Amino acid sequence: MSTAFADLLARYRTRFPAGSAGHAAVSDVLRTDVLTLSDGSLAPPALADGDLDELIAYGGWNVWDMLGSRATEGESGLIPRQEYETIAGVQQYDVYPGVFEAVTEAVGADGVVELGATARREIGTKVNLLHAWCCCMPLLTGRGFATGLGLASPTDRGSELATALQFPRRLYRGMWGDEGPMFATGRGYSAPLLAGSGWLERFRDEVTWFDADGAPARRSFNAMTQLFAFLLHLDNRLGLGDSGPYPQPDGTVLIVRDHFLHDEAYPWFDASAGLPHAVTQALFFRPPDGMRFTVNDLSTTFAEPGDYLPHLVGSAVYARDRWDSPDVRLLGEEELAAITTEARTRNAGLYARYARMSREELISAGVQMYVLDFVLPFLRLAGLADEATLTGLGLRLPTRDSLGELAQRSWPLLTDAGTAAELLPRVLIAGDGFVPVHGEDPVAAP
Repeated sequence: MSTAFADLLARYRTRFPAGSAGHAAVSDVLRTDVLTLSDGSLAPPALADGDLDELIAYGGWNVWDMLGSRATEGESGLIPRQEYETIAGVQQYDVYPGVFEAVTEAVGADGVVELGATARREIGTKVNLLHAWCCCMPLLTGRGFATGLGLASPTDRGSELATALQFPRRLYRGMWGDEGPMFATGRGYSAPLLAGSGWLERFRDEVTWFDADGAPARRSFNAMTQLFAFLLHLDNRLGLGDSGPYPQPDGTVLIVRDHFLHDEAYPWFDASAGLPHAVTQALFFRPPDGMRFTVNDLSTTFAEPGDYLPHLVGSAVYARDRWDSPDVRLLGEEELAAITTEARTRNAGLYARYARMSREELISAGVQMYVLDFVLPFLRLAGLADEATLTGLGLRLPTRDSLGELAQRSWPLLTDAGTAAELLPRVLIAGDGFVPVHGEDPVAAP
């Protein structure tokens, strides 16, 4: 590894560190309030030029910051994730402005805020921080891939982007329930979305406390459903979502965790037929002194120092049988054990199924997952998830030929190992993909 590349890994643009210190440093060089979700700033249909450029600039640092946490995810080694993520990004850059316009026309700007507020009212829903983030950052990385390949110019589609990026800002306003910072990076990596709701009291009322002998079964449920959800979603985190931390009066810390196990929107999810759409765990930990929990913009929990799972002392687990089931139900020990067994067995079968698929089939499935799932929760709530609408919006993509012209042109380039190896570090690590539409780059070296 060259010294220059090591410097880019250590600090974004060699200037800005990771974490809260990095958020503060980047914010200090921005001149607008685009990262603040004031109600007045959400009313205009589009961002001003300076706001757009600064949101793009901050997005470069935010994506770089999130890439460090993704290194902990692991992959099966079977699925070409890099290829499908990058091609999907180009398709998202192409079609998401139209998707966001359609949802906004259907429910109104205030209605988009209310869509986001679902995350404060419900559990077992993909209306979460990860999906809000995915309505913003992958669109911008897709722009970076397209410009990095010479398929687009940084000045292209400025007015469309300015309108489109009001959509995730409104979603976030609903999710947070206040006029504060847009991202968890600006909130100390804390995402207690259910704070103030009746859910926290219900979790405390229904928790099962256990000693060391009882913990393994609950940990196994968590591990098996997480592994299955991750593989169902083709080695990505779209099937996982945490909120919290929620410090409790008795000194425990609560993390609320969703694992998404079934969805009829994707043909390979027939592997999970009969399982709930989602299982939600209210996980109570009794951490040692000095352990700090964080939840980032990818709805992922971390703790410093060390592993937090050995400190699990209680949980309550719920199921939402379908995405539109009106309520969740508390799971007992017998059903928990059955789901654990099913997840373990079906995981092996799904892995074998992927092994029989061609590389192009796997890439196509991944592109379909990424392009549709980022926005599907909001389309469903807006009444826009019928097959004709999804196809018309460029979201139903059964094969490579279904992609838009821009993504089709990117396919051979982004599936070429040499091109990808050169492009991805330049766009994502060096930040070359997050350049302004209009003016000077606010985070460029002085």
